[in-house]
Amino acid sequence: MYCQVLSECAHERGWEVHLFDAKNVEAQAARILGERADDVLCGPRATLGPPWTKDHRIALASTIVAS
Repeated sequence: MYCQVLSECAHERGWEVHLFDAKNVEAQAARILGERADDVLCGPRATLGPPWTKDHRIALASTIVAS
């Protein structure tokens, strides 16, 4: 409900907002990316190392799904 209220306030200001389910967004992004999914979603951790975490991967996946 909190996210919905924030979304409504953002829309009133003309901001684009996308809500996502954190449990499923990574799988949705993987379907969009196809064979490149592992490189795109897990590559930054392999390249950059810490502090790249699961939260960062979820944020990246949600950006892919929203675009």
